[in-house]
Amino acid sequence: MGSRKQEILISDIHLHNLDVERRRIYLQEKDDSGESPGVDYRMYQTFLKNLHILRDTCDIEVYLQTGGGCWYSGMAIYDAISNWQRSGRPSLKCTIFGFGMICSMGTVIMQAARERVLSEHCMFMVHYGSTDASGDVQSMQNYASYQEYEKNLMINIYANKVVESEFAKEREYNLSKVKSFLKRKMEKGDWYMNAEEAVYYGFADRILA
Repeated sequence: MGSRKQEILISDIHLHNLDVERRRIYLQEKDDSGESPGVDYRMYQTFLKNLHILRDTCDIEVYLQTGGGCWYSGMAIYDAISNWQRSGRPSLKCTIFGFGMICSMGTVIMQAARERVLSEHCMFMVHYGSTDASGDVQSMQNYASYQEYEKNLMINIYANKVVESEFAKEREYNLSKVKSFLKRKMEKGDWYMNAEEAVYYGFADRILA
């Protein structure tokens, strides 16, 4: 009986990205073509189901590696984690562990967690990202205006974490100065950091021991 239970547990982990006993969710990129689609609607939908299965009784761990992906699917995951932490007892905590590379949308998702942990040799990259769109001129102008809102939202999400960092404290930066700093850095293009640098700038809390 114990062996059968273990088989079911292993099957859930590999097929559904969920370890119920250890309250772990694996945010896995999945594409039958063999390509790496990054953060997308399938990742979000699977994650939300697993989060609802675990409910809001105990802390959870989320394991992530991604090169980025869809802003809207990523923000859906970000909101799901944020709302889940607020739904239970005050100390309810999601810990996100980042491995390999955490880039673009993955860096935003990580900010939703109460604890953000990177593996020792994880590469961390933040940027403004890019978009593809088509349509009439007025619709494209409207969409561009909305993207400006999204850009500022991302800066705000980062800044609320970075302002508590060792970097900000050393420079005595308040929230406004942190936002200005982030905009200057990201206007120069992709900003690559190793795990130690990501912790120093406040994008993560610690390196996995």
